[in-house]
Formats: sequence, C-alpha cells, structure tokens
Amino acid sequence: MAFFIDEKQGAERRQFRRIKTSSSIEYRFFNCERFQQSVTCDISEGGVSFIVDGPVPIGTHLYFQVKLKNKPQPIYGIAKIVWVTKEPYSEKHRLGLEFTEVGTISKADICSLIQENKYACYNSN
Repeated sequence: MAFFIDEKQGAERRQFRRIKTSSSIEYRFFNCERFQQSVTCDISEGGVSFIVDGPVPIGTHLYFQVKLKNKPQPIYGIAKIVWVTKEPYSEKHRLGLEFTEVGTISKADICSLIQENKYACYNSN
C-alpha cells in the first residue's frame, strides 16, 4: 500500500520510491463541487501527500490534479486517503493519498519525475 507507515512497529510499508516535491495540487472531495488548492509534500508512483486545513477521515476519496515541474500536462485522477497526521503546532493536517485511478500518461510522467530525481525521500513525517 502506498503512503502507509505502521506506527506500532515503525516499519516502512511503502511500495514505491518517493521524492520530496512542492508542486501545486488541486483537489475536490466527491461531496463538494469546488476545487481547493494546496502544495504537495512528496510524491511516488503510488500516491502523494499534501497539507490541508483540517482533519479528513481515512478512506475518503477525492479527485486531484497535480502540476509537476518540467511536465506540460498536469497529472490527474482519483485517490483515497490512507493516512492523516496533524502538523505540529498547527491546526493543519497532512494527508497521504493512494492513487486509485490515474491515466497512463500521468503514470508515465510520475515515473519519469521519480527517475530523474536522484535522492529518495525516506522520512517525510
């Protein structure tokens, strides 16, 4: 499962290599009509994380669109929230998304971005 850490054992359970990135992300929950904006923290072939203003239940699905640097088209699709953590000294929360539906072109763009980056991000929390 992408973007999940077993907090009890502290074991890394991610399937994909991830990198830190500060890309623009627009997202919309299924029950909302309006897109909101944020900035990504990291991304992998399996998911993405970013900061939101308040807590969101795990298992919530949303539409997303991320503009990756050096890529002409944004990646987009549907993702599921698989973890949520409260940011220290803030009311904001960080969401970890697992991609559930992403187009073929989007997957290729993510893969090439990961391969272009020499250094993986192992601990972003």
